Amino acid sequence: MMIECRLRKVADPAYDSCATLSKDGTYSQTMHWGVKGYGKKSWVVSVKIDLDYDKAKKQFNEDEKIIKECIKFLNTPQKSKYGKHRMRKLLYSFEPLPHTFKVLREEDKTMLSAQLVIKEQKNKHFWKTGPVV
Repeated sequence: MMIECRLRKVADPAYDSCATLSKDGTYSQTMHWGVKGYGKKSWVVSVKIDLDYDKAKKQFNEDEKIIKECIKFLNTPQKSKYGKHRMRKLLYSFEPLPHTFKVLREEDKTMLSAQLVIKEQKNKHFWKTGPVV
């Protein structure tokens, strides 16, 4: 059984936080030399993932398994709002393993902050574009 995860919306980092537009994350402008093909075939996006952490922790004991299952869930095609069929195009195409991640605890909510590897230099769901090396 998959863990249901959602990417937390973030405002444009270049403007004030009162901006009405929000996207799912930001392309990292840091040079991640540990990522194979970085800047040519692979780029890194910074995201925050909302999930029911306590339920996921009971199901999968390790945080690494939780993040892998979240990536798997995010990579599955979304259901169409008009029927039972799944959409053909994926919203995200993350690599199955995260570059880095950590567990964040804010007030009464626990979420994952991650840097995920993606094969697209530009995606309309993320702020900025990936740097070219």
